[in-house]
Amino acid sequence: MPGRLLEQVRAYVAVERAHAVLKFQRRSGWQSFERPIFVRRERTASRLRLLDGIEIALDLLSADERNRIIVCDDDGAPREPAVLWLTEVGFPVQPNSWEVIFARASERCSSFGFEITISPHQLRHTFAVHMLAMLIQHRLRDAALPAGPIEGYRQILGDPLQQVQRLLGHASLATTYIYLDHIATRANTVDAAVEELLALLPSERSL
Repeated sequence: MPGRLLEQVRAYVAVERAHAVLKFQRRSGWQSFERPIFVRRERTASRLRLLDGIEIALDLLSADERNRIIVCDDDGAPREPAVLWLTEVGFPVQPNSWEVIFARASERCSSFGFEITISPHQLRHTFAVHMLAMLIQHRLRDAALPAGPIEGYRQILGDPLQQVQRLLGHASLATTYIYLDHIATRANTVDAAVEELLALLPSERSL
């Protein structure tokens, strides 16, 4: 994530989100949650710890379950939702709300003469294409010479596709394959990785 954008997110967390969390606490907002999932504040990068000490893998939780996670203080008192983006009163922003937010933003752009129409799905699609191109680039750069064509194909395309599949939550890898069709728009990224890989190989003169 670009540093400037990261700073803006940190500012949101420190000011707007913190204010929303205070409202959430004053209203005991967790009582409005249906089947809340209470977790302890300490966690690893990919696992959460429930109040009873049981750990669960974050990537196994659905979007609905993640929206129901409530982070608790050390004494077990509910504190705040775990999701980053909250409403003014501290509740998770619902998926359909993002559609409205993006529609209004597009309308504001149009009112200033910028004919831009963007949706959350388009950003998700853009993220997937760029992420897949980057992962393939890194695979080409870091992987050793493959043992054979099948293994080489798996290393160069299979592993990045599986990573993008997990990030997007696709049930089938076949769904993720559609993003390969769009890699052509990022061909310069992949070509650059191939050039780097070829540069690492010994030249005929050095053999």
